[in-house]
Amino acid sequence: MKGWLPGALTLGNLMAGYAAILMATEHHYLIAWWLVFAAAVLDGLDGRVARLTGTTSGFGGELDSLCDAVSFAVAPSLLAFHMGVGGLGRAGWAACFLFTACGVIRLARFNAATTGGEDFVGLPIPTAAAVAAAPALLTHGEPIPPAFVPVHAAVLLVTALLMVSRLRYPAFKSLRFGPKPYRVLALWAAILAGFLAFAEWMLPALILGYLLTPAVRRWRARRAAARPPQAPDEPGPAAEIEPAGRQDAVL
Repeated sequence: MKGWLPGALTLGNLMAGYAAILMATEHHYLIAWWLVFAAAVLDGLDGRVARLTGTTSGFGGELDSLCDAVSFAVAPSLLAFHMGVGGLGRAGWAACFLFTACGVIRLARFNAATTGGEDFVGLPIPTAAAVAAAPALLTHGEPIPPAFVPVHAAVLLVTALLMVSRLRYPAFKSLRFGPKPYRVLALWAAILAGFLAFAEWMLPALILGYLLTPAVRRWRARRAAARPPQAPDEPGPAAEIEPAGRQDAVL
């Protein structure tokens, strides 16, 4: 039973992505967004379940990437296209296609990597998909206002370039609870509470924070390098050495 569970989760990811495409073409934009979100959740589960059950394989990895291409490269770009970016004509078509192409390249580069690390090289494609599909959540399923259509087309272009960049983004698997795990758990509880109360704003805020992590890391590194080296502690005044014959100590 445990052997087919990761594959079932991966195919569930594909089904959610395919359904998101259908919903986008039928103008059910908010449903399409939640289907992309469901695909991201399933994508995060299948690999973990495979590792826990000891059923990882090359076939499973390739299947996962093919399903990700549908759910996170094709579905979000079509959603953005139907929500208004397609109204820009060739420019809108090009922006959506570039997003899809860079997403597929990102997946191919990930598969070709011979060594893994604690960071992602380039923006992870599920995060990029959330950025591309975000207007459906912010507008509650309504089309993108005409004044913001060029803005979102530009966002698609920037997100596409981030996927194929060499910027390093933290992987959630690299997070450590440390000696005081209750602080991390409290932070996650606060994030969950904020998401439940303000879902349409909390999730974009979290995504924006994740997008800025390379810049924040670089700023912290420069700040640490600019600090002057800490001088070693100066020894205190030397104790006076008494003459050898003096005996003032109280025995």
